[in-house]
Amino acid sequence: MSQEDRTTAVSLVSAAGGAPGTDPPAGRVVAALSVAVLAYGLLQTLVAPALPTFQRHFEVSGDWAAWVFTLYLLSGAVLTPVLARFGDRRGKRRVLLVSLAVFGAGTLLAAFAWNFPVLLLARAAQGAGAAALPLSFGLISALLPQQRIGQGLGIVSAMIGAGTGLGFVIGGLLVDHASWRWMFAVLAGVIALAFLLVAGWIPNDTAHRDEPQDVTGTILLSLGLVALLLAITEGSHAGWLSAPVLGLFITAAVLLAALAVAEKRTPHPLLEPHVFLDRPMLLTHSAAALFYAAALIFFLLVPTLAQLPTHGPAGAASGFGFTVTAAGLLMLPSALLQVLVAPLVPTLEQRFGHRTPLLTGLLLVLAGSLALSLWHATPVQVLAASVLLGTGAALSFAALPSLVVRFAPGRAIATANGLNTVVRTVGGVIGTQVALAILSAHSVAGSTLPGARAFTIVFVLGAIFAAAGVVVVLLLPRPVATR
Repeated sequence: MSQEDRTTAVSLVSAAGGAPGTDPPAGRVVAALSVAVLAYGLLQTLVAPALPTFQRHFEVSGDWAAWVFTLYLLSGAVLTPVLARFGDRRGKRRVLLVSLAVFGAGTLLAAFAWNFPVLLLARAAQGAGAAALPLSFGLISALLPQQRIGQGLGIVSAMIGAGTGLGFVIGGLLVDHASWRWMFAVLAGVIALAFLLVAGWIPNDTAHRDEPQDVTGTILLSLGLVALLLAITEGSHAGWLSAPVLGLFITAAVLLAALAVAEKRTPHPLLEPHVFLDRPMLLTHSAAALFYAAALIFFLLVPTLAQLPTHGPAGAASGFGFTVTAAGLLMLPSALLQVLVAPLVPTLEQRFGHRTPLLTGLLLVLAGSLALSLWHATPVQVLAASVLLGTGAALSFAALPSLVVRFAPGRAIATANGLNTVVRTVGGVIGTQVALAILSAHSVAGSTLPGARAFTIVFVLGAIFAAAGVVVVLLLPRPVATR
């Protein structure tokens, strides 16, 4: 931890009433931030089982119902880097409480949504919850003793994957046995608990850097990300070479290129150039995108496979005929592995080097994806592959923030992790949308069911993303000075 970070930590404890020169209780810091990140993890998959329910309840088309899942990704991609930058400048605890408050308000609004536009508005507000991830990593780096940072990052990172897996289980149970509104009510309870724990256990942040807001950078980043994510999500059904989709891709490229130029010229950029252009950071972000592209194919499409009928039309893929609840329970082992495996990352880093956890994680994701491509005919086969994928995802989730903390300057830890979160989200959207396009392209004639080879191709795609991630990690520099 840099001297700047240690000074900040001391000021935080003093402001909270602690003795000057002492650290806050590490256990409480990690526990509070773990709940905040768990809420974000749940947000990613909680509504996935309910998309057909939303379509029936609000009498909207499947394309419109899909926006319930997509809209929070768009708003989160825009809000996360902005809120993370505010946290680095104005105090991470303060901004984290604001993001949790907006996240909670959006979740409550979703629970009581009386029409579809209100539900979409609520989902857009929920995107603020994505900022919990980089802000939490920044607080851990600033508040914990040097020897506890790695362990803290590992435990908090485990909550991403655990929440992602548990989201299917909780969402499935409530959709099958209660009401979709209870999904949001449960999530609101988790957010409220996170808010109370952060308010009570995380010291006040008195840090303040009087820098002007980078309005140009904020606008260019926001519009560029929206254009990129819209192009990706629309390309799977509108056609990747259609004029609107190509126009969105070109617009995104122009805006993001303009952002890179503008951030080099402004004295106080939203994204400092070395946070995303320096070789170690660029490789870390690339690895994050490739990892999540592979991981989300597993997290989102295995439940889809499980719910397919066991006997469909000739040539159709055979599923397991599971209910939404049973499909969610199929993901439970991989969620539990996140909690068990992620805390091992600091030990792996100390014994084998900083690249080892992410490299091992991606190799396991690669092996699991290949196993699924060959054997996915029974639940036992899927569970066996999910052990590999869950372990690999746990290592990768925990390794990424550790690498960001290692490579990023101390004054921009939250900003760098915010960008890493956004890049990872973009990678996940690319992976799932390409996978869905493959399933659609290989559907059985006269049916919406995917063909027998469709899932094999999709899981091979996941393996390709993971293999590319392995290559990227191998390009990371070996000797890196300890922060």
